[in-house]
Formats: sequence, structure tokens, C-alpha cells
Amino acid sequence: MEETQNNFLYIAAPNKKTAREYSLLLDSLGIENNAVFRWNSWQIEVDMSNYEKAKNEIKSYEESGRIEKIHNKFAHIRFQKVNYTELVLTLVLLAAFHVFIYEFDHLELIKAGRSSASAITEGEFFRAVTALTLHGDYKHLFSNIFFGGIVLWALSTMTGTGSALLFALFTGFAGNVMNAFFYGSAHNSIGASTSVFGVIGVLAGLQFFDSFREKKLGRWIPFGAALGLLAMLGSSEKSDVLAHLFGFVAGLPAGMIFGALFSKRDLPGRTAQNISALLFVSVIFTCWIRAVS
Repeated sequence: MEETQNNFLYIAAPNKKTAREYSLLLDSLGIENNAVFRWNSWQIEVDMSNYEKAKNEIKSYEESGRIEKIHNKFAHIRFQKVNYTELVLTLVLLAAFHVFIYEFDHLELIKAGRSSASAITEGEFFRAVTALTLHGDYKHLFSNIFFGGIVLWALSTMTGTGSALLFALFTGFAGNVMNAFFYGSAHNSIGASTSVFGVIGVLAGLQFFDSFREKKLGRWIPFGAALGLLAMLGSSEKSDVLAHLFGFVAGLPAGMIFGALFSKRDLPGRTAQNISALLFVSVIFTCWIRAVS
């Protein structure tokens, strides 16, 4: 595969190790090049004037048998680089906020930010976001941090970290809103578990597309596994089962839409991921400003 950009052409490499081998080969032949990661794949950047020579040298090198052929059944899945700083910081801040709320309980932040069905149906939609950051006790908190961290990491490897955080926010918000309108009144809830099951729904939705799924696995199997996880983790006596279900229901079509848009095109790049993460933080901050004002 080749692409043109300005005065450069690009030669595709199957992985980082091979890209470096190609680059060293061309260096030894005096052909200027760069091994670059762009459009979700490793490529060798060469000047247009050297392209044919570079391509022929690489082809000859491959035919000599010196390139190790890597057979990876997951090669078609475009795993993304996870931004662990953003991911871990999100979970740490969630824990820190829990400590703050109970250290300064006189501020009554739980009352101000909880998902109140009557308040949401009357227009206080910010509560559907602020409730995601509140937890009843440390067991509730660490359960969501543990399972939430796992599913967020899994989604980050497929969509990018910024996109995964936005999915968690959107599906949690949508799940809480649907839950509020279902109950209508006299129902309060808190916790990030609606977002956790929303992300599970997104992961299930992505499984309908080959570029996000192991090809030998039936597309309905991961969906069934996601429902099983929903039943196992979300149906305890103290759980808001409907909030979990509505989070999953919000996530499933979101994953399908994302998969349809990006199964055959490049995923949002680093800049877009960082903007998404910033938007994630900004929305939560804005909603809390509204809650305490």
C-alpha cells in the first residue's frame, strides 16, 4: 500500500519491528527514510524520488526470507494505544471526590448531585451526570473503580481513551435519564455503575463489526456474554438494576454506530482523543457547578 503526502510516499509495514527492519535496510543503502506510525499503522516515509528504489529493495529483502512472517489471528483488530495517564487519573479523581464528599458532608453534595427522578423529569438533567461521580460507601466506590477500570481499558484499546471516556459519560447520562423517566418520581440513585454497564453495551455493539472482533467468534456470542455480565454484576439486592439495564441499552446502539462509522476508516487520532478527554472533564465540571449554584 502507498499513500502520497506532500513530497513523500509511504510503504506499509505489518508491525513496529518490521518497520524498523525496513528502515535500517534503507539506511544501509543510503536512502533517507523515517519509520512512522500514522493512520493506525506503521509505515516507511520516503521521498518520491526514492520510492521505487526503496520499494524494490524492501520487496527483495522480503523475498530473501529474512523478514519474519508474523501470523496473528487478531491482526485485523486495530488495537489503540491506551492513554494510561488519562485513564488512571479519572479513577483516582473519582476516589478522591468520594473522600471529599464524606469529609465535608455538611455541604450535602450527595443531595445536590444525586439522580433524582422527579428533579430530572422536571429539567435538572445535570443530575444524570453528577450522580455518576457519587457513591454510597467505599465498597460501592471500589467495585465501580475495579470493574469500571477493566471495561474502560478494554474499550480504550478499541476506540482510544478519550472516546472511551466520552462513551462512559454519554451512556451513564442516557441511562440515568431513561431510568428517571421510567420511575417518574420518588426514586433516587447514585454511582458510576450505569456508566460501567453503558461501556459494556458499547463493547457488545462493537462486536458486530469484524474490525473490532475476532473473526472466528460469532457476533452474537460476545453480545450474550455481555448480557451474562450484566446479570452477574448488576442484579444484587442493592443494585439499581434498571439503571444498569438502561446504561447497557444506551451503550449498545452507541457501539453499533461507532463501529459502522469507523470499521473501515481511521479512528480519531491523538488530538481528537485529547479533546474528547477534555470535553469529558468539562461536562462533569459544568454539571457540578450547576448542581451547587
